[in-house]
Amino acid sequence: MKKILIPFLLLFTIVFQLPLSASAHSELETSTPAEGEKVTTDLEAVVLTFSTKIESLSTMTLKNGDKEIPLQISIEDDQMTGAITNPLENGNYTVAYKIIGADSHVIEGNYSFSVDRPTQEEAPEQGTTDEGAQQKEDNGERALNDQEKNDKPNNPTYFAPLTIGLIIVIAIVSFFAFRRKR
Repeated sequence: MKKILIPFLLLFTIVFQLPLSASAHSELETSTPAEGEKVTTDLEAVVLTFSTKIESLSTMTLKNGDKEIPLQISIEDDQMTGAITNPLENGNYTVAYKIIGADSHVIEGNYSFSVDRPTQEEAPEQGTTDEGAQQKEDNGERALNDQEKNDKPNNPTYFAPLTIGLIIVIAIVSFFAFRRKR
């Protein structure tokens, strides 16, 4: 009976660890520009950061009404960047994305933002241009700091449940091994 019990417990532990290792679906964590944001400077790229690594087949589109704006898309780990080649006109824009997450599920979503840059008549005078450049530099530094905060260790999601399962198996085997010696 004891010879059957240990392999059965080991198999039982392994089988019940498999569902625990499945990760949650990917979701959009941050975006630049953010949802509902009013952009007042030239926008160079749309950056989407997700909760898990995304696959290279993921896509993103940027539309101003029915007009699609061309993007040069690059994907790195959990981040998708759409570089904008031409300055955006004032108006409302919609970012639509379709990603394939680390769990191989397709996730779709969208959000909107607006562009409201000053026109040539409203352009700032020469003396305030340095302020705009300083503000743009500060925004770049803030974006880098946000990215550093989002850097997470790349531990697999199944690490914790597997470790707990191994500890349980070792405890059960030890219990029966020491019980047998008595």
